[in-house]
Amino acid sequence: MIENRRFPRIRVSFPIECRSLLSRSYFYTVSKDLSLVGVKIITNEFLAKNDLLKININLINKMVNLKAKVAWCNKERASERYSTGLEFVEISPIDKEEISVFIDKVHNH
Repeated sequence: MIENRRFPRIRVSFPIECRSLLSRSYFYTVSKDLSLVGVKIITNEFLAKNDLLKININLINKMVNLKAKVAWCNKERASERYSTGLEFVEISPIDKEEISVFIDKVHNH
């Protein structure tokens, strides 16, 4: 399968802490994949498109903090959970570099 994305996406599972900026609710989840511009997570609740979240991504040796918006949210087949795509909207240059280095390491091994 040919990857048509501008940014490589790696399949990786790591813990993520999320806080909804609208409802102020916290939840913990895991990633399904990661790119330089977004992450796919699993959620127990439906998240509306364009909802804003503060997220903390644990990249094993570094914690990355950023703001993301919900790009899409779909119910998983035969499950009560949702796959949710988040697009990064506020990220520091240092944290962006950390994600880039992490993706390169995983992608090239």
